[in-house]
Amino acid sequence: MNRLVVCAAVLALLLPVTQGLAQTTKPWQTPGTRAGEEIVGPNGAKMVWVPAREFTMGSVDGPADEKPAHRVRISKGFWLGKTAVTLGQWKRYCRESGVPLKEEILSPTDDYPMDGLSWVDVRKYCRFYGLAMPTEAQWEYAARGSEGRTYPWGNWWDKNLCCNDDNVGPDGYTCPAGSYPKGVSWCGALDMAGNLSTWCADWYSETYYASSPSADPTGPEKGTERVERGGYCWGDADECRSARRFGDDPTNDGGSGSARPCFTPVGTQG
Repeated sequence: MNRLVVCAAVLALLLPVTQGLAQTTKPWQTPGTRAGEEIVGPNGAKMVWVPAREFTMGSVDGPADEKPAHRVRISKGFWLGKTAVTLGQWKRYCRESGVPLKEEILSPTDDYPMDGLSWVDVRKYCRFYGLAMPTEAQWEYAARGSEGRTYPWGNWWDKNLCCNDDNVGPDGYTCPAGSYPKGVSWCGALDMAGNLSTWCADWYSETYYASSPSADPTGPEKGTERVERGGYCWGDADECRSARRFGDDPTNDGGSGSARPCFTPVGTQG
C-alpha cells in the first residue's frame, strides 16, 4: 500500500480523538500565556490569568497582623475572577444548584456584586462549579503584584479609583462590579480595593506571618475565623490597602463578604 495512503488513514483515525480531547479541555484547565489574559469560567464569569512570581506579602508600617513583611513565592499560575461574583451570577447558581436565593439582598440589580455571603456560602458556590477560593497569599499577590503596590493601581491613594466611604455607590452602598477600570490591578483584576471584601480559603491568625512558609502559604491548620481581604464601600484609605487583612466568623452572612473564585490548572508552573 502506498505510504501516503497509510499515513492519511492513520491521521483519519486519530483526528476524532484529538478533536474530542480539545472539546473536553476547558479554558480554565489550561494555563494562560500572559498576565491579564481573559477567559470565561465555568460559572459564566470572566477570569484573568495570574502568572507565578514572587512578591512581598504584608507591610512594614501596618498593624501587627501584617508583620513581618516577608517574601512569598507563588509557584503556580492561576485564574482569578475578574470581579466579585455578581447578583446575576449568583441567581444563576441558585437556579442550577437548587440553593434558595437569600431573602435579604442589598444589591439593587444583577450587575452589582452579590452581598452578604458567608464563607460557607462561598465554599459551596466554588465547589459547585469546580472552583476554589483563593488563598490570602494568592489574593494579595493578585492585588499588588511583585512591585508590592500599596493599592492595586499604585502607591498613592485616589478615592476616585474604587468604591469607598468617600465615593460610595448610587444608593449609598456598593457600585456595579467593575465600575472603576482605572483602579485595575497588574493582572487585570477589578475592585480589589473597595466595594466588597473577599472571603479567602485560609483560617485567620494575627501571628501567622511569623511562621508562614515562603512558598504557597495556605494559612494555619485551624482557627475560629476565616480570612477576608480587600476594602469595602464604607472603608477608608487605610482599609482599602492591599496588605490589609482581617478575620470573621465563617458563618456570618450579614457582613461585607463576597466571592471571587479561582482555579489553578493541574501541573501549572507559570
